[in-house]
Amino acid sequence: MKRRPARTQSAKDQDAEKPRVRRIGSIVGQLISRRGYAQVSANEAIHQLIVVEVGADLGAGLQVGNLRQGVLQVYASDSVTLQELNFRKRGILKRIQREIPDNKIKDLRFRIQT
Repeated sequence: MKRRPARTQSAKDQDAEKPRVRRIGSIVGQLISRRGYAQVSANEAIHQLIVVEVGADLGAGLQVGNLRQGVLQVYASDSVTLQELNFRKRGILKRIQREIPDNKIKDLRFRIQT
């Protein structure tokens, strides 16, 4: 039976200096979460749902903001759009909750974009 040569201290140091091998999927997932790309696509999906619910005319004047503690911020371009969104708030919220239940949106807050 052959005996393996004993590893020297320098060989152990070389192993410690080697970069750790990681799966590409975990690296891509980490990059997406750090850069916020997933949030951008989720906001785009929510924006499209709102446009379908309120129409293209009103949908052109709004922008989806941040989601914090279940409250989604939606910014309107003017006060008329803001008022109409407030009238249709219940329908918009139900549609978002039905189509994208993973986001767990509990409420919508409309504001004028500055």
